[in-house]
Amino acid sequence: MLRRFFLILVAALAFAAPVWAGDAENQVLAQVNAARAKKGCAPLVMDAKLSKSAYGHAKAMAEKNFFSHTGANGSTSKSRAHAAGYKSNFIGENVGMGQASAADVFSNWMASKGHRANILDCRFSETGIGVFYQPDDKPLPGRTYAAKYYWVEVFARP
Repeated sequence: MLRRFFLILVAALAFAAPVWAGDAENQVLAQVNAARAKKGCAPLVMDAKLSKSAYGHAKAMAEKNFFSHTGANGSTSKSRAHAAGYKSNFIGENVGMGQASAADVFSNWMASKGHRANILDCRFSETGIGVFYQPDDKPLPGRTYAAKYYWVEVFARP
């Protein structure tokens, strides 16, 4: 009886959401993995270092008022992942801004050829997702609305 309980507990923990990921990040991951499953790809596994990199870039875009795959300091998705301690040369990145929900950002990414390609690239095995909300956000230069929400998903294979 005790052994059966232990096996059930281990199985439940294997499918539990990472404790460091929030609801929005887990919702994005679920949608990404559902789309990957339809294509026959293995599900992505959340990685803490990639999530740190993704969250840091989302936060930087919000706080420094820019939107780009290139950081305000010239960083790239690869250099940010390496700085977070993740070592790989096979890295992709999706960025989004203004979408107030995981469903909205996922929908936008799937409608974009490059972002969709990252999501459905079966060679990727790990991911990190970060969302940063800035309630007092200012509109980016040339825009009339404040984005408030900044999203980043980093894809990699160790």
